[in-house]
Amino acid sequence: MAHVPTHTGGTDLRGGGESLVANLCQEIQGLRQRSLQLRDGLARCQDAPLRERLRRERSALQARQRELQRSVSALAAHWQGEPLSLAFLLELSRRPLAG
Repeated sequence: MAHVPTHTGGTDLRGGGESLVANLCQEIQGLRQRSLQLRDGLARCQDAPLRERLRRERSALQARQRELQRSVSALAAHWQGEPLSLAFLLELSRRPLAG
């Protein structure tokens, strides 16, 4: 299959689209897990500099989630694979992180 550029910067989605979806789902789940850890850490933390670092990390996670949401939307516009995979990815990307 020929290399066909897309708006997401990847290749033709008819080939490796399913593994791309799996990788994005894993990254989103990793963001959610780290967000839970940060929430718990912030609830227990007494050290002001550490609290600030945890807040900055939480903000970075939220920014990455927004970036992934934009990527997923771009992917959806060109998706030619299994519709259920895309629907699951869209659902995961829209779920809020722990706050």
